[in-house]
Order: sequence, then structure tokens, then C-alpha cells
Amino acid sequence: MDRQTINRSIQNYIREVEQSIQEPIVYRDLGKMPLDTAKAFFLLLPMLNGEDWSSKLNTSAIAVGAVHAAFDVHDKVDIFDASSKEQQLMVLSGDHFSGIHYRLLSSLPDFLLITNMAEMIGRINETKTDLLMEKTDGISGIIESIIRVESGCIGEFHERYGFSKYSKIAKTALGLIWFVKKSMKDPSIERGWTSQIIKNADVDSAISILTSRLQEELAKAGFLTPFLKQEIHRMATPLLEKPI
Repeated sequence: MDRQTINRSIQNYIREVEQSIQEPIVYRDLGKMPLDTAKAFFLLLPMLNGEDWSSKLNTSAIAVGAVHAAFDVHDKVDIFDASSKEQQLMVLSGDHFSGIHYRLLSSLPDFLLITNMAEMIGRINETKTDLLMEKTDGISGIIESIIRVESGCIGEFHERYGFSKYSKIAKTALGLIWFVKKSMKDPSIERGWTSQIIKNADVDSAISILTSRLQEELAKAGFLTPFLKQEIHRMATPLLEKPI
């Protein structure tokens, strides 16, 4: 699979998720909500690596995308000033997307996935609360908290459908990408609920730890095609300004 095919697969998936959460009033007032292409890439990693991918799996993946859309919208709300019309609309649109992902999940004949996802959504919300209250256990606790927030639902999807071998790489890479964006003061991170919580020294430590971890995991990932390994390298290298 070449890069053009990968990009096409990701964009097709993103369009499907956008169609599932389309709400004209939200788009009118807030504009189109961009979906995270990195999360889409790692969610679809088994398919991109040649694993069987049924229509049921695709529908489940769309539901996971709707979950992340809801989280991402809520995460853009400034917890210190949520009184503006835009901020209030973000809360409402996040709630709207949350309702859609539960509708999508409930339409699936897979009760275990529904219950696992619901439990993970609860854990993610608890994790965010713990971060806000600074109840994490040092740098390791901060890293695992961010990884859970960024990739917990993707991990549940992989585990449910027999793709557990992809979970570690997806979780580590998405955690690393988040911390690098934080270090670069990416607006998508800085405008959100974590903007004043995690210290710069912790960000630097997390990048170092996760860079080493991802390097080790990719070295052991004999099941991944060489091209996909290169793509994962490519996604991180421009951010870190050096190879992993």
C-alpha cells in the first residue's frame, strides 16, 4: 500500500465520520470540525496493514471516530472561560456528537463493544478530572493519563476485534504526538483544558520516554509492513526534528 492509497483510505473514513455527525447548525456557527488524521491512521492501522476489514468493523470504526469528535470538541472548551457563545456551542456540539456515537454503537449487534466503549468513555472522563485535580502519580502517571485520553477508545476497538498487537504502537505514537504538539504550543492543545496543567519539564520528559518506547515497539513489530513503519516514522520525525 502506497502513501496515496493510505491517504485516500483515511480521507474516505473521515468523510464517513463527518457524514455520521453532520449537523448544519453546528457547522454554521462553528465551522467544520476537523477530525484528527493521526487518530484515523492508527485506528485504521490493521486495515492499512492488510487485515480483513468487514462492513461491521467499518461501522464500529465510524462510531469510534464520532467518540473522538465529541471529545475533541469538548477539549477545545476553555475551562476558565466557558461563557462565550462559541464556547457554549462547543459544549452543545460535543454533546450532540456524543449522542450520535451512542446511537451508532447501539445499532451494532456487538454488546461487548458497546459496554467496553461506554466503560472507557467513563474512564477517560475520570482521567481528565484527575489531571485537572493534579491527582496523577508523577511523570509515568501523566504519560499514561494522556495516552488513555488520546487513544483509549482506539485501544478498545483494536482489542475487541483481535487487533491487540497494534494497540501498543497506536497508544505510544498518539501519546507522543500529543506531547510534541504540546511542546510546540499547537493551538489545538493550547486552547483546551490541559493548557495550564502539564509543566514544560514533564512534557520534555514524556517526549524522551515515549520516543524510546516507540522505537522499541516498532523494532519488535515484525507484523507491520516496512512501508507502514516508515509512515509511522514520518509522522513523528517532522515533529521531533530527528528520526525516532
